[in-house]
Amino acid sequence: MKKNLFALCITICICYGIIWPELLAKSAANGLYLWYHSVLPTLLPFGILSGIIIRTGMYDTVLERVSPLLSHIYPLRAPLFYPLIAGYLFGFPLGSKLCADLYEVGKISKKEALTVSCISNNFGPAFVINYVLGALPEGVMPEWLFLAICYGSPLLLGRLMLFSVSKQPPEKKPEKMPASRSEITLKIIDDGIMNGFTTMIKLAGYIMLFSIAADLVQHLPLPGRVLPCCCIGLLEVTNGIYAVSGTEWPIAHQYLSAMAMVSFGGISGICQTASMLSKLHCRIHTYVIFKLLNAMTATLLTAVLVCCLNHR
Repeated sequence: MKKNLFALCITICICYGIIWPELLAKSAANGLYLWYHSVLPTLLPFGILSGIIIRTGMYDTVLERVSPLLSHIYPLRAPLFYPLIAGYLFGFPLGSKLCADLYEVGKISKKEALTVSCISNNFGPAFVINYVLGALPEGVMPEWLFLAICYGSPLLLGRLMLFSVSKQPPEKKPEKMPASRSEITLKIIDDGIMNGFTTMIKLAGYIMLFSIAADLVQHLPLPGRVLPCCCIGLLEVTNGIYAVSGTEWPIAHQYLSAMAMVSFGGISGICQTASMLSKLHCRIHTYVIFKLLNAMTATLLTAVLVCCLNHR
């Protein structure tokens, strides 16, 4: 069934490109433009540096010293605070990429990598403020409150999820950290650069493919305005926000739709995360369920706060 559905989607996209090649080229260019101007300059430098940091273990001592304090706030082992904080600061899908790298070098277990990927895989504050909130009308709720729900909801759900994560040792034997300066400056830097560019090329492909899929949905004869916007937002967040902001829906409904899209991350986000976590050789269904629960929780909180603010 899954194989037949995948074959059908590919066939539809090929037919779309044959019948409307100019639309296919335009949507592919839009996806690559988004990747080149937003994703590449933001994630590539930090991806390269993070690869070097993980392979050298240069922050291990610092994390071990501050983890007793941080664990009182959030119950994680020392190596897991780095992908959690980095994922929140720099945005999706860096959290899952760092978790996969830490698993690869034997510092965390497979269960820990998947759990922290669920919590940390969020869109960065710059994207939410400049693109999401920038596209929505003002006056419904303060920006800080929207951000608090965006980032507070996965932390809350993640705190509940961590009860099921036993503190078992990593499945892999930890890699030996390099001792000589020449090893650090040559081999690990080269590996970090190649790893960073490989990740960015994968993201470029997914962003382009889902940009084409979102454009295809816009040209389908779907009834009304709600169904196309929901389908586009389910596929890919950027195009979904753009579609919602162009509607005549009530402002509160636009905020609720935007929150649902951002907190879920879209099917594009699920595919990108599955690609980042391919080293774990595990099913992605836990991540999907977490994102669905996160979307429902964040949207419900937004609805309650919007109602309270409008009735003050």
